[in-house]
Formats: sequence, C-alpha cells, structure tokens
Amino acid sequence: MKRIFTLTALVLFSVAFGFGQTGIYGGGFEHWKQVPTYNYYEPDSSIFSTLNKLDTVAAMRPMVTVYPCDTAHSGNYSARLVTCYFNLLNIIIPGVIGTIKLDWVYQRAILGMPYPYGDSLPHRFSGYYQSYPAGADSSAVVFLLSRWNPTLHERDTLAYNYQAFTGTVNTWTPFSIPISYWNSTRQPDSLTILLLSCGGFNARNMFGSKGQVGSTALFDDVSLTEFLGLGVPALSQSSTTVRLSPNPATDILKIELGNTLKDGYFEIYNAQEKLMNRFQVNGKTSQISVSDLPAGMYYYKLTESNSLLNTGKFIVIK
Repeated sequence: MKRIFTLTALVLFSVAFGFGQTGIYGGGFEHWKQVPTYNYYEPDSSIFSTLNKLDTVAAMRPMVTVYPCDTAHSGNYSARLVTCYFNLLNIIIPGVIGTIKLDWVYQRAILGMPYPYGDSLPHRFSGYYQSYPAGADSSAVVFLLSRWNPTLHERDTLAYNYQAFTGTVNTWTPFSIPISYWNSTRQPDSLTILLLSCGGFNARNMFGSKGQVGSTALFDDVSLTEFLGLGVPALSQSSTTVRLSPNPATDILKIELGNTLKDGYFEIYNAQEKLMNRFQVNGKTSQISVSDLPAGMYYYKLTESNSLLNTGKFIVIK
C-alpha cells in the first residue's frame, strides 16, 4: 500500500457551533460553495470540511477527494468521497469529510471542533451510505469525544466508535451506531466526526493506514441522537412505550405509558436543547400543561430512577 497523507489528531479550538437536537448542522450535505479560481466545492457548513484545499497546490493537482453528488438519500445532494493518489510524494489521499482542517504551516490536518452540547451527550451516531471499494478496501465512519488532561498534557478519550463498511453497497443503507463511552461522567471539550472512503484509517499515524486508489463512498443525512445528561445510562431495550395526545397540542398533553412508573419524570426540551420544563409522572397515565410553551417542535425524555426509558417529540400549536 502507498503511504497515507499525515493526519494528526489535534483539536481545533474556535467558536462553538450549534447542532440540532436530532441532527448535525449540515449533515444532509444540501449546501455547497464553489471555491473561486479553483474547480472544487466545499460544504457550506461551519461543521464539515474536506481536504480539497490540497488542489490549490499546483504540484498536487488534480487533488479533489470530495464532491457534491446529486444521488441523495433525501433532498438534492449527498457527499461523494474518492480516494486519490499523489504521485510526487507517493502517498494516498483519503476521501474524507468531517471536523477536519488543513494546517499549511505544519503540513498536517487538524481534527476536531469545540464540543457544542454542554453537559448533554449523544448516544447514537446515524446516517446513510453507499460504498464502492476498490479491491479489498472499505469505507468507514469515525466518532470521537475527548477532553484535554492538563496533568498529563494529553487528550483523554471519553467515547470512540469506528465502523467499516465492506463490499459494494449500491443502494442507500442506514448505519446506526450506539456510541461507546469509556467515561460518560466527564464533559467533552472536543468532538470529531469523520466520514471516509478509506477503511484503513489511523488517526495517530496515517502513514500506517491502508487504502486503495479509486475507493468511493457516498454519505447523507448524518445525525447524532439520544442525548442524555452526564452519567445517565443509554436507553435500554426494555424501554417504556409512550403515547402522546393530542399531538399537535395546544394546552394539555396526555401521556399514556406502557408500564407503571413509580418515580418517573417527563422532561421537555426545545430545538436548541434547552430544558423547558420537567414534570413528575407516576402510574400509567398523566396530563401536563404545555400552554406556556411557544408554538414549535419539542423533544422529550422519559426517565425513572436516573434511567432513560424513552425519547421522542411533539408539536405545540397556538
């Protein structure tokens, strides 16, 4: 295999950007901008970026590894990733889109962005993909949460997931990955998301990675969901069913549960992930007032004894 472009797992600190409660801003890859003078596109997003800027170096052209694609799972566009070969340095450039920035000074790529969710943690990483590997290659997705350790002067990994997609997949196929937390009691300060056309990914030493020129992958509708507070366990398979009525609601919302609760709570969040209200719910049927909520979509979490039982959404109209 050829050597891979060096990708150093450092964190880029800047202004934190907002994500939706059930998605990632720009995760649908609907909006792209053409870079003046050069014939390549970048996602029009404060979250996602690519290595396409390498194409601005005359000696490396053509070196575009990510394109807008009109084969979409929803909407008009998806992201198309292609693994390329740079003959001058005998290296492979993986197709990658995610929380990544080029650092021209040190000739490396910087991973990560400031963690935007406060003390709320996602527990599922989802999206849709197609994969067209060359040879025995594969495409992949990476999710990483970390926090700087001032005592050890290094980053502590709090959550990490890597999933490779092998074989040709020529229809839109969902992936839904339960996020694996090594430590869910500490608040992250960095979020890294990578979508790759090269399955042999190695963030610490990309020269040790493996890939095949021409491997192609498409990604669309990437999202983070199932947000919980620090230290709260993820939703178990024995979750309680929830029926809300009327939905949309105006004044009163009726909550019907599949199981009897003894110390349950129904928490309501707005689209900016702000806790709007918290109601105690016992038994199997409760009624709560939503008359003080502005019109819009809201998300709920049903918990009992610090365990998450269910999540969902409802609409308030006026």
